[in-house]
Amino acid sequence: MINAFVPIKTARASTDVIAQIREAIFSGRYQPGDRLPTEREMARQFGVSRVTVRDALRGLEAAGLVQVKVGGQGGPYVAHPDLSLLTESLGTHFHLQGTTFQELAEARLALETTATRLASERATEEDLKELEAAIHGPIRPPEGAAAKSLDFHTALVRAAHNRALLIMFMATRALIQEAFDELHARQPDMAESARKTHGELYEAIRAREADRAVSIMRDHLYEFAERAERAAKKERRPGRRARAGRTLRD
Repeated sequence: MINAFVPIKTARASTDVIAQIREAIFSGRYQPGDRLPTEREMARQFGVSRVTVRDALRGLEAAGLVQVKVGGQGGPYVAHPDLSLLTESLGTHFHLQGTTFQELAEARLALETTATRLASERATEEDLKELEAAIHGPIRPPEGAAAKSLDFHTALVRAAHNRALLIMFMATRALIQEAFDELHARQPDMAESARKTHGELYEAIRAREADRAVSIMRDHLYEFAERAERAAKKERRPGRRARAGRTLRD
C-alpha cells in the first residue's frame, strides 16, 4: 500500500497530522464523501499513536472537514461542505465583537453592490424568474415580509454567479434576518418600500443596466442603515432599552 502521509517528527504531533490531512483534502487527493485511511493505518503512516490521530480527527471534525462515522462502514470520511458551521462561527464572532446592525448594513454595501453589478452582467433567465418570484410571490406566514425581502437579496447574490460572494452572504444571512425581522416589525412601511425598490432593481438587472442597478442597491442599503439608526435613536431615549441599534449580542 502506498502511504498517503509521511511520519511526524515534531513534538506537536497532532497539529502536523491535522496539517497533512487538511492539505490532502484541499489539494483534491480526497474528495467530499471519500473515506480516509483508518486510525490504525494513519497512525502507522504518520508514525504516531492512535490517540494522536484521534485527537487530530476530533479537531478536523470540529472544523467541519472530517466526519467520523460509527458502525459497519464507520471511520473517518471527508465531510461535505456545511455552510451552517461557517454561519455559526461568524455569528459567534460578530456577537462577541459587539457588531451593530448599522455595521452589518455597511458591510452589506461592499458585498451586495458588487453582487448587483455582476448580476446585471450574468443573470440568466432562470435567475430573473427567481428574482421576480421573490417580489411578486405570496407572503407566507410565519416568515412574513421580512423573510420575503431577504429572499430577493439572496436571489440577487445567487444571480451574480460568484461562489465566494454567495458563501459570504449566506454565512451572514441569519444575522441579516435578525435585523430584517426587528426593523420590519417596528417600521411597517418598510415592506412596501422594499418591494418597490426590488422591482426597480429587477428592471435594471433585466435591462443589463449595471450602473443604474448598483446606484439603486446603494441607496437601498443606505436606507436600511438609516432605518436601523432611527430605530436605535428611539431606543436610546431615557427609560428605553436599546434594541434595533444595539449590538448583535445584546
